[in-house]
Amino acid sequence: MSTPQQTKNRRTLLIVAAIFILPVAVAKLFFEMGWYNSGASNLGNLITPPLKIEELENEQLPNTWRIAMQVPEGCGAPCDSGLYVLSQTDHALGRMTDRVTPVGILPTMHDDLPELPADSNVVYQALPNTYEQLSTLPANSLYIIDPVGNIVMWYEGSADREYMIMQARDLLKDLKKMLKMSRVG
Repeated sequence: MSTPQQTKNRRTLLIVAAIFILPVAVAKLFFEMGWYNSGASNLGNLITPPLKIEELENEQLPNTWRIAMQVPEGCGAPCDSGLYVLSQTDHALGRMTDRVTPVGILPTMHDDLPELPADSNVVYQALPNTYEQLSTLPANSLYIIDPVGNIVMWYEGSADREYMIMQARDLLKDLKKMLKMSRVG
């Protein structure tokens, strides 16, 4: 037969054990049920592993971070919207704009390039291998490319300019985080 002191000691031991075991059990339940959202804070689609631009083609690009998109021959509404938001995103970077270059990636240089506004900093560059690599991702997407030549994130494109502006806001937030953390470019 247990004494009241032994009962009190057991109850104290069980309470102390529960304080340590209960949080672990709840965490395990969250993981197993899939209720936990990882700490990822990026708004775009992370490319894992990143696509690597060939060294020769990367040397043709400015030695900065790049925001880019594919520019096909016969650039339609989605392409025009993408070029517009690339240009506007570059302006929205403010004092960090010198660390980023907006790039229109072409399979080959051609004569019917889309007309850009006078204040646009978008650079057209013929990079056939990179253009081909980007073809594996959804058409009319926007991309973040680091100075080393890694295509690290993409944002879905659309013919709807308002939707593209929302995508550009997400790109801008992600890019600012990368620029803040980066020591290159």
